[in-house]
Amino acid sequence: MSKKGVSTRFLKNGRGKWIRMATRTEDLKFRLATVELLRMAKKQYTYKKLQEETNLPVTVLSRYVKGHVLPNSERAQEIWQALSKIINLEDEIRRRLRWDDNGFFDNTSIVGDTNLLSQAANYAIAKFAGKRITKVLTAAVDGVPLATMVAKALGVNVVIAKPTKEVGVSTFIEETYTLSESGHTVTLFMPRNAIRRHKKTRERYRTEKEALDAAKRWKSKGYEAYLAGRDASRGVYEVEVLRIYDSVLIVDDVIKTGDVQSALINLVNKAKAEVSGIFALIAIGDEWKKRIQLPKNCQLEVVLQL
Repeated sequence: MSKKGVSTRFLKNGRGKWIRMATRTEDLKFRLATVELLRMAKKQYTYKKLQEETNLPVTVLSRYVKGHVLPNSERAQEIWQALSKIINLEDEIRRRLRWDDNGFFDNTSIVGDTNLLSQAANYAIAKFAGKRITKVLTAAVDGVPLATMVAKALGVNVVIAKPTKEVGVSTFIEETYTLSESGHTVTLFMPRNAIRRHKKTRERYRTEKEALDAAKRWKSKGYEAYLAGRDASRGVYEVEVLRIYDSVLIVDDVIKTGDVQSALINLVNKAKAEVSGIFALIAIGDEWKKRIQLPKNCQLEVVLQL
């Protein structure tokens, strides 16, 4: 048992790695996402088929689907793993793509289907389980539906960077970039206060032990902290604490050149926040990987690689 009687729970993420569910809230979100996945499966399969896949009685599955009860953490993980074998998001996205004679695809049936986007949001929850995410950031316009669904699933706000300044917003953070394919320049504008920044503070202690103990306490809470100054003759020891306010997940429907995603990363950096991850439905080729400079500890997840 951890502090205050909260048991530590673990979840196997999409890469087969066991990770710790950081809070009860994240645990509950995953259990709810599992029920949503089960409801999605029920639209395609009978209860008998779901019983065969999950090894659970029809009566139990029915209670989950109807929302009468939630599966516990361990059972939710088992259901998720079982259903992932018969509901393949990657194959469904690939099936819906419509290609023209020039090699371009139409993804209208993907970005406009709320059921599919809900499944994608649940997929993101599983992939980024255990990650601290406080905001979702995307660029207008096609990424907005997916980003909204992901933000809703995570229980956080969505921030939209737009190519024009919004009337009524007084100050912005902006990023101008050049499109690799055309050479045209584009500027994205984000309301300045939409993402909260890092905040550095210094604390003073009388002994080195007190300072080191304080730094240790801050680190245990997820902050960066270290002994920044010492004056033994005066009995002054300073601890610098970097309080990370917003941890941002960048979401988009398609990664093609990496230009947009790089611009969004720069916006977060200018806001002095951190990028916790990047999530996209589709990525085309590999050239974009050379263009995107992933920040430290930034997780990248793509559903379908073309």
